[in-house]
Amino acid sequence: MGRFRSTVRQSPAIVISLIALTLSLGGGAGYAASVATAKTPVTKITWHALRLVNSWHGAGKAFHTGNPAYTVSNGIVYLTGTADHAGTTLPTLGVLPKGARPAHTLWFGVFNESASGGSFVEIAPNGDVFVGGSGGDEDYFTSLAGVEFPLGS
Repeated sequence: MGRFRSTVRQSPAIVISLIALTLSLGGGAGYAASVATAKTPVTKITWHALRLVNSWHGAGKAFHTGNPAYTVSNGIVYLTGTADHAGTTLPTLGVLPKGARPAHTLWFGVFNESASGGSFVEIAPNGDVFVGGSGGDEDYFTSLAGVEFPLGS
Protein backbone atom coordinates (compact mmCIF):
# COMPACT_ATOMS: atom_id res chain seq x y z
CA MET A 1 0.00 0.00 0.00
CA GLY A 2 2.89 2.30 0.75
CA ARG A 3 4.34 1.90 -2.70
CA PHE A 4 0.97 2.80 -4.28
CA ARG A 5 0.74 6.02 -2.23
CA SER A 6 4.31 6.78 -3.18
CA THR A 7 3.47 6.38 -6.88
CA VAL A 8 0.38 8.58 -6.49
CA ARG A 9 2.44 11.35 -4.94
CA GLN A 10 5.08 11.13 -7.65
CA SER A 11 2.77 10.97 -10.68
CA PRO A 12 -0.64 12.57 -10.32
CA ALA A 13 -0.92 12.53 -14.14
CA ILE A 14 -0.84 8.72 -14.10
CA VAL A 15 -3.62 8.56 -11.51
CA ILE A 16 -5.77 11.06 -13.41
CA SER A 17 -5.25 9.08 -16.63
CA LEU A 18 -6.21 5.81 -14.91
CA ILE A 19 -9.36 7.37 -13.44
CA ALA A 20 -10.31 8.83 -16.84
CA LEU A 21 -9.69 5.48 -18.52
CA THR A 22 -11.83 3.66 -15.95
CA LEU A 23 -14.71 6.11 -16.32
CA SER A 24 -14.56 6.08 -20.10
CA LEU A 25 -14.61 2.30 -20.23
CA GLY A 26 -17.58 2.21 -17.91
CA GLY A 27 -19.36 4.86 -19.96
CA GLY A 28 -18.58 3.04 -23.20
CA ALA A 29 -20.00 -0.20 -21.85
CA GLY A 30 -23.16 1.60 -20.83
CA TYR A 31 -23.43 3.20 -24.27
CA ALA A 32 -22.86 -0.11 -26.02
CA ALA A 33 -25.57 -1.75 -23.92
CA SER A 34 -28.05 1.04 -24.67
CA VAL A 35 -27.33 0.86 -28.42
CA ALA A 36 -27.69 -2.92 -28.44
CA THR A 37 -31.19 -2.69 -26.98
CA ALA A 38 -32.35 0.29 -29.07
CA LYS A 39 -34.71 -0.54 -31.92
CA THR A 40 -33.76 0.70 -35.37
CA PRO A 41 -36.74 2.08 -37.29
CA VAL A 42 -37.65 0.03 -40.34
CA THR A 43 -38.24 1.88 -43.59
CA LYS A 44 -41.18 0.45 -45.49
CA ILE A 45 -40.61 0.39 -49.24
CA THR A 46 -43.59 0.36 -51.59
CA TRP A 47 -42.98 -0.61 -55.21
CA HIS A 48 -45.10 1.01 -57.91
CA ALA A 49 -45.69 -0.46 -61.36
CA LEU A 50 -43.74 1.36 -64.06
CA ARG A 51 -46.12 2.64 -66.74
CA LEU A 52 -45.12 0.71 -69.87
CA VAL A 53 -45.63 2.10 -73.39
CA ASN A 54 -45.22 1.01 -77.04
CA SER A 55 -46.51 -2.51 -76.41
CA TRP A 56 -43.74 -3.37 -73.97
CA HIS A 57 -44.99 -5.67 -71.22
CA GLY A 58 -43.75 -7.09 -67.98
CA ALA A 59 -41.82 -10.33 -68.29
CA GLY A 60 -41.59 -11.02 -64.58
CA LYS A 61 -43.73 -14.14 -64.65
CA ALA A 62 -41.85 -15.73 -67.54
CA PHE A 63 -38.43 -14.99 -66.06
CA HIS A 64 -39.35 -15.10 -62.34
CA THR A 65 -37.99 -11.59 -61.78
CA GLY A 66 -41.00 -9.36 -61.20
CA ASN A 67 -42.52 -6.86 -63.59
CA PRO A 68 -40.99 -3.39 -64.11
CA ALA A 69 -41.46 -1.26 -61.02
CA TYR A 70 -39.91 1.72 -59.23
CA THR A 71 -39.70 3.14 -55.74
CA VAL A 72 -38.22 6.24 -54.14
CA SER A 73 -36.59 5.77 -50.75
CA ASN A 74 -34.44 8.30 -48.88
CA GLY A 75 -33.99 10.39 -52.03
CA ILE A 76 -32.90 7.46 -54.22
CA VAL A 77 -34.95 6.10 -57.14
CA TYR A 78 -34.74 2.32 -57.61
CA LEU A 79 -35.94 0.29 -60.60
CA THR A 80 -36.49 -3.45 -60.75
CA GLY A 81 -38.15 -6.12 -62.88
CA THR A 82 -37.92 -7.20 -66.52
CA ALA A 83 -39.75 -6.26 -69.69
CA ASP A 84 -39.98 -7.60 -73.22
CA HIS A 85 -41.46 -6.73 -76.58
CA ALA A 86 -40.70 -9.12 -79.42
CA GLY A 87 -39.77 -7.42 -82.66
CA THR A 88 -40.16 -3.80 -81.57
CA THR A 89 -38.17 -0.95 -83.04
CA LEU A 90 -39.59 1.50 -80.49
CA PRO A 91 -37.03 1.83 -77.72
CA THR A 92 -39.19 3.69 -75.18
CA LEU A 93 -40.09 1.07 -72.63
CA GLY A 94 -41.91 3.17 -70.04
CA VAL A 95 -42.32 6.51 -68.30
CA LEU A 96 -41.38 7.45 -64.74
CA PRO A 97 -43.72 9.86 -62.92
CA LYS A 98 -42.60 13.39 -62.06
CA GLY A 99 -41.60 12.49 -58.51
CA ALA A 100 -39.08 9.88 -59.72
CA ARG A 101 -37.34 11.59 -62.65
CA PRO A 102 -33.72 12.68 -62.96
CA ALA A 103 -32.74 16.27 -63.75
CA HIS A 104 -30.33 15.11 -66.47
CA THR A 105 -30.22 12.20 -68.91
CA LEU A 106 -28.72 9.13 -67.26
CA TRP A 107 -27.40 5.87 -68.79
CA PHE A 108 -27.08 2.46 -67.13
CA GLY A 109 -25.66 -0.81 -68.38
CA VAL A 110 -28.26 -3.54 -67.87
CA PHE A 111 -28.62 -7.27 -68.42
CA ASN A 112 -30.44 -8.67 -71.42
CA GLU A 113 -30.79 -12.05 -73.09
CA SER A 114 -28.67 -11.02 -76.07
CA ALA A 115 -26.36 -13.62 -77.56
CA SER A 116 -23.91 -10.86 -78.39
CA GLY A 117 -23.49 -7.23 -77.46
CA GLY A 118 -24.72 -5.32 -74.49
CA SER A 119 -27.77 -3.44 -73.40
CA PHE A 120 -28.37 -0.07 -71.75
CA VAL A 121 -31.21 1.91 -70.27
CA GLU A 122 -31.39 5.67 -70.77
CA ILE A 123 -33.62 7.71 -68.49
CA ALA A 124 -34.51 11.20 -69.71
CA PRO A 125 -35.57 14.18 -67.58
CA ASN A 126 -39.12 13.86 -69.00
CA GLY A 127 -39.29 10.36 -67.44
CA ASP A 128 -38.91 8.34 -70.66
CA VAL A 129 -37.08 5.05 -70.09
CA PHE A 130 -35.35 3.98 -73.32
CA VAL A 131 -33.76 0.61 -74.06
CA GLY A 132 -30.86 0.27 -76.46
CA GLY A 133 -27.91 -1.92 -77.21
CA SER A 134 -25.75 -3.66 -79.75
CA GLY A 135 -27.06 -7.21 -79.51
CA GLY A 136 -30.17 -6.69 -81.60
CA ASP A 137 -32.55 -8.49 -79.29
CA GLU A 138 -32.76 -6.16 -76.29
CA ASP A 139 -36.51 -6.20 -76.75
CA TYR A 140 -36.67 -9.92 -75.98
CA PHE A 141 -35.61 -9.46 -72.37
CA THR A 142 -34.32 -6.36 -70.60
CA SER A 143 -33.70 -6.22 -66.87
CA LEU A 144 -34.05 -3.03 -64.86
CA ALA A 145 -32.51 -4.59 -61.75
CA GLY A 146 -29.76 -2.50 -60.24
CA VAL A 147 -30.77 0.77 -61.89
CA GLU A 148 -30.74 3.43 -59.19
CA PHE A 149 -30.00 7.13 -58.98
CA PRO A 150 -30.38 10.07 -56.60
CA LEU A 151 -33.34 12.38 -57.21
CA GLY A 152 -32.18 15.51 -59.01
CA SER A 153 -29.14 13.82 -60.58
